[in-house]
Amino acid sequence: MVKGRISVIIPVYNGAAWIRECLESVQAQSCQDFEVLVMDDNSTDGTTEMVQAISAEDKRIRLILRNGRGVSSARNEGMAESNGEYITFLDADDKLAPDMFEVLLGILKQEGSDMVSCGYHKWTENAIINSIEEKTSVRTVDRETYLSDYLLCQHTHCWGVLYRRSVIENTGFRQDLTIGEDMMFLMDLLPKLTLVSITDYKGYYYRVNESGATLRPFVPAYMDEIKGWKLAAEMIGRDYPRQLPKVKSIVAVSAILVAGKIARLSKKERKKYWECVTVCHDTVKEVLQMPGAKENLPSGYGIKTSIFVRCPGVYLGLYHLWKS
Repeated sequence: MVKGRISVIIPVYNGAAWIRECLESVQAQSCQDFEVLVMDDNSTDGTTEMVQAISAEDKRIRLILRNGRGVSSARNEGMAESNGEYITFLDADDKLAPDMFEVLLGILKQEGSDMVSCGYHKWTENAIINSIEEKTSVRTVDRETYLSDYLLCQHTHCWGVLYRRSVIENTGFRQDLTIGEDMMFLMDLLPKLTLVSITDYKGYYYRVNESGATLRPFVPAYMDEIKGWKLAAEMIGRDYPRQLPKVKSIVAVSAILVAGKIARLSKKERKKYWECVTVCHDTVKEVLQMPGAKENLPSGYGIKTSIFVRCPGVYLGLYHLWKS
């Protein structure tokens, strides 16, 4: 381990359109003690050659060629290959504000926390979508408060976070999940945390990519969203029972969202995935039997879940018409 160094782990597959801008945002950091590990899953669009050329000029950037085992495996291998005292994850189509490392490292040292998470801008090629007045407030909390106020409030991404290696080095991303792996990584990390810092400072730029996993039409891998939250519910029920109604409501919402993806398919395709619809239906029905789960549903989901539980076919048909 190199004391003071930040290891930046970037999984990539066919990211030639973005990877240069991504790497340049790291090179432009005001804090220059870093290494970059680009985990390339056999790109075929020129990404490999582009990174090779950049790394030839900047030895802090390392290209590691892999055999296409996915983002979770890439991040795990990156952690194993890295040598920094601190670790952060960056997606190849995103970028960083030039002072992100400096700001987050300063907070981590000042607060004595295990990790610090910052805010982010959603952006496209032409504009920042949700730019608002910048804030620099910091809140440092214990693990259960982090769970209730952040993890269970949709702050489940692993990027935009600076971690101490000593805390996360023996925690890996689950390779049996293709969606929701970020959330489960943070859930698996939870028992090791003492203090977590959260800042409103926006140091991360998240690209809104229409071909991204969360915006694609339904594929069976979407069922991992339900699987992941069910696993999280088991862990929370064991260790933080007060939070169980809240996480159960998230399980129900996840199932409804997956059902909505299926609903947008043609009637013929919906029949093809009816087994997945059944899993969604049974999940929602089971979850809503738990006291407090329905009360924790977001606005509008009480009606949605009630219709779906009673008449899943009708719900999917109406949803299809609405979205069409």
